[in-house]
Amino acid sequence: MKQKLFLLAFLWVGMALYAQSQRSLVLVSGNEEPIQVFINNKLMNSHGLQELRILDLTNNYYNVKVKFLNRPYVIVTGQLYLPPLSEIVYEVYPPKRRVRGGDFVIADVYPVGDQMPNMPAHQIYHFGTTTAMQSGSGSVNQTGQININIHNNVTGNLAMPVMYVPDYNGPVGCTPPVTEERFGNMLQAIDKQSFEDSKLRVAKQIIKQNDCMTVNQLVQILRLFDFDQNKLKLAKYAYHYIYDLENFYKVNNVFEFESNVQALDKYIQSQE
Repeated sequence: MKQKLFLLAFLWVGMALYAQSQRSLVLVSGNEEPIQVFINNKLMNSHGLQELRILDLTNNYYNVKVKFLNRPYVIVTGQLYLPPLSEIVYEVYPPKRRVRGGDFVIADVYPVGDQMPNMPAHQIYHFGTTTAMQSGSGSVNQTGQININIHNNVTGNLAMPVMYVPDYNGPVGCTPPVTEERFGNMLQAIDKQSFEDSKLRVAKQIIKQNDCMTVNQLVQILRLFDFDQNKLKLAKYAYHYIYDLENFYKVNNVFEFESNVQALDKYIQSQE
């Protein structure tokens, strides 16, 4: 009898913990353009959708990347908070300029079981399988709706987004930036190239592959180049992969000639 009671208690605790871990995410294209969503670098929907629901999420935070398919260079990234026992709805907006920025805006939060209604089955995905549901969505009415309308993850009860540069509170172009250990490997791979054109090619490949870096990391890469012309080319390219955008002025210090500083500034202004 004691063993049965222990087993029942164990199962009850396990089910309670499992229930508490349940949460889901709805992403809605703020400008109604079709989007493609990656969760922790895993592709959710192969076809563009204006909104989709992702189920089977169990963590408090996930790294989310959204591609606006009508404009393939526009990518919005962020580390999103998902409250336990809830479905949270984020509207995602493209940036005003072609950088990896943009906004995730919290639209609503629903208790588990009171999700957004009328979500078609082809718009519902499971994080574990990344395939759309083939049955009905099981949505119910919006009873218990919590209208919090929080902008940029600033919250009453929700956690603040992680800041990867000390004391930096400006606009974020991408997140999270590459780790220092990984960055050290990137730096070595670029530096071992014998010619500047090879360095430039490898640097662009590595920056694109790793998606995000800080301005200080970019400055270290730029200092591997001898010629201002190549520094300028890479700075323009890397501008779309920078975390702390307001610190980008630090890049100016790597140039020998003021004309290249002006050319970079003109380029940045053209992206707004």
